Amino acid sequence: MAKRWKKEDQTYLKRYGKSRTLAELAKRFRTDEGSVASKLKELGLTAKDSADAGPDPLLDDFAQGVRAAQEKKYKDAVKHLEKVIAESDTPQLVDRARQYLAAAEVRRGGHGGQSDDGGDPYLAAVVEKNRGNFEEALAICSAGGRQSKDERFAYLAASIHALREEADPALKFLSLAVDMNASNRIHAHYDPDFVSLRDSEEFKRLLA
Repeated sequence: MAKRWKKEDQTYLKRYGKSRTLAELAKRFRTDEGSVASKLKELGLTAKDSADAGPDPLLDDFAQGVRAAQEKKYKDAVKHLEKVIAESDTPQLVDRARQYLAAAEVRRGGHGGQSDDGGDPYLAAVVEKNRGNFEEALAICSAGGRQSKDERFAYLAASIHALREEADPALKFLSLAVDMNASNRIHAHYDPDFVSLRDSEEFKRLLA
């Protein structure tokens, strides 16, 4: 029986068709690769041959959400981050968006008096960073050597040092985060926290 393509299916294909393989798309829609290829052709698209999904098209929304949270525009932050969580197919981006969303909701009073960190040290560090308490956030990142063992804390430490325009430690921890998880290279490319490093040759090499 031929696959019936819903409106939301076509919207997904238009957004992700060029960055997913036929096998990935077929699995997503529970159909065969031939049906996916035919629909892509109809839409004027072709699937990506590589197994590498490439940059998530919702990275821009993630960056806008993070920027809005830093500027204390929590309503805008929640809007962008919720979109990432609802529509992205990149698990790590969704996870990161959830963390920032939780922090943004805490700051705008969305948790009804619950503790700021919810018992999660990463979330606690994100909350302190968003408050501008960089020393406290870095202390949480470094406790127990987290920033050397966990790519989330390494990346967060790098972003805080970059915001403080401390290039050497920022590059050190970003390099470590990329070593532990190559997708952090893509996150850093879009992350406004690293604007102070944009002209750095080492930063450019790290993201190349």
